[in-house]
Amino acid sequence: MQQLLVNVKDDSKLDLLLNFLKSLNYISVEKVEKEDILLTDEQKNILDERRATAKPEDFTPWNKAKKQLKFKSK
Repeated sequence: MQQLLVNVKDDSKLDLLLNFLKSLNYISVEKVEKEDILLTDEQKNILDERRATAKPEDFTPWNKAKKQLKFKSK
């Protein structure tokens, strides 16, 4: 099974997209709320530590980072 995260910029198109996806018998559509995403205390501690020690020079701007991404084709 594959999962896909889709960001819809135009809220007015969301219902249309969801209805189409639900009409396909090989796709299940589940809505995940932010509150449903649970992190363990260990994961929270790791994120807190990374935020505390992050320096601006450690970051790569998105427009530069996306050029470095390599996508595999099947």
